[in-house]
Amino acid sequence: MPDTRIHPVFTDLNGVGPDPDQSLLPVVARVGTYSKGWQVETHAHRRGQLMFIISGSMRVETRDGSWITPPGRACWIPAAAIHGVTYAQASEMRTVLIAPELLAPLPRHCCVIKLTPLLRELVLQAVAIDNQYSLNSAEHRLMQVLIDQIGMAQQAPLFLPEGRDARLRKVTESLHHNPGDDRNIEQWASVAGASTRTLARLFVKETGLTFSAWRQQLCLIRAVEMLIDGQSVTNTAIALGYESTAGFTSMFSRTMGESPSNYQTRWSQAQA
Repeated sequence: MPDTRIHPVFTDLNGVGPDPDQSLLPVVARVGTYSKGWQVETHAHRRGQLMFIISGSMRVETRDGSWITPPGRACWIPAAAIHGVTYAQASEMRTVLIAPELLAPLPRHCCVIKLTPLLRELVLQAVAIDNQYSLNSAEHRLMQVLIDQIGMAQQAPLFLPEGRDARLRKVTESLHHNPGDDRNIEQWASVAGASTRTLARLFVKETGLTFSAWRQQLCLIRAVEMLIDGQSVTNTAIALGYESTAGFTSMFSRTMGESPSNYQTRWSQAQA
């Protein structure tokens, strides 16, 4: 593995703590507070990392794609995964970093997980312990339960895969800038300089999704970000190219398990 380091943007409760990669503790907890738009440069850790958003939202980006993490969700980043982080809103974050020898039962790839009440409290308790515990103590056993709960957590559909082919990226980068662009795949093939059949194959081969499924996932990710940012459901639907609010609401509800208005209300209440 190439040289990696902990980016010095989070601390323990008493200020900047020891480098987690140098700690002998199985689990090291940290806290972080970030202003809107704050970006953490690309880096990696020798430990696996669970990042839990208390308030705000963040986007974790790797070579393979991006994961949006709103409140009530957490992002799991495996050891050695090279990633950058952008905080779309002013955010408070809690994180635990887990020693390499304990990672076998945990996800091997980046993912956003649903934060159960138990897992949430375990992370908060790990932070409260402030890395002041010894092996075989009650606190140590709590850390073991925390690891078990991460392994049992359900994943949330908040990942957008990215391709690497230059023709494909012409299309995806344009849609990132304007997700409401409703051109069909035949029209995008002309932009990419490829046949419709070739472009369709590239989407499936490099992202695992069809063109229409990839664009819908982009719209879902952007919808979450816009709703958290305070945009109305109607304005969000229009910006994402939906002809009606009903169509947008149906897509969002089917994937997220609740309507966009309920999602936005729940998020606003959590920030109060």
